[in-house]
Amino acid sequence: MTAYDQRREHVLDGCAQVFAEKGYDSASIRDIARAVEMSAGGLYHYCSNKQDLLYQVCDRAFRSLIARLEEGLSHVDDPQERLYTVFVTHLTYFLDRPDELITLTENLSSLTPPGSAKIRELQRCYYDIVSGVLASFPGITATSLRVATMTLFGSINWVHTWYRRGIDGGADELARVMTDLFLNGLAPAYKCSPSSPKHVD
Repeated sequence: MTAYDQRREHVLDGCAQVFAEKGYDSASIRDIARAVEMSAGGLYHYCSNKQDLLYQVCDRAFRSLIARLEEGLSHVDDPQERLYTVFVTHLTYFLDRPDELITLTENLSSLTPPGSAKIRELQRCYYDIVSGVLASFPGITATSLRVATMTLFGSINWVHTWYRRGIDGGADELARVMTDLFLNGLAPAYKCSPSSPKHVD
């Protein structure tokens, strides 16, 4: 990695921190420049404007996630372990980089074309990989596959709002618990009917 690339990584880290703390709309180029200890003019060596910085943060996050998940899945065949790989890859990345998770979940809608279209393509790629993992479980239908995939993302994308390292453990422990809950629920002896819960003997 060149010195320029290293500095750019530092800039994007600072951007994610500012966007996470202030929100995209309230953050300014000067805020970001202060966070990375750089002049506002110097910041433009790494971007064209604030919108470009948001795009670069989102692009880096999704590309890193996709690469890590593809690498992790390439070594695993068992469906349950593949599902665990989805959880642990996502959680490991974002527990190390919580500002990026906040930026993606709370500021992604601030992206405008053409950057928004490019990020949607990466989102779709990531979605398809995760959906493909869930599709390998027997008996899943097209409807339940969509619901399962969106439920999974709903459970991991907002982990920053409640996660406490001292209570919830590290990424591996948390991923094991979430995988088990996702597959088995709290009370697998019960099944829900449209009218009321019914005990299955």
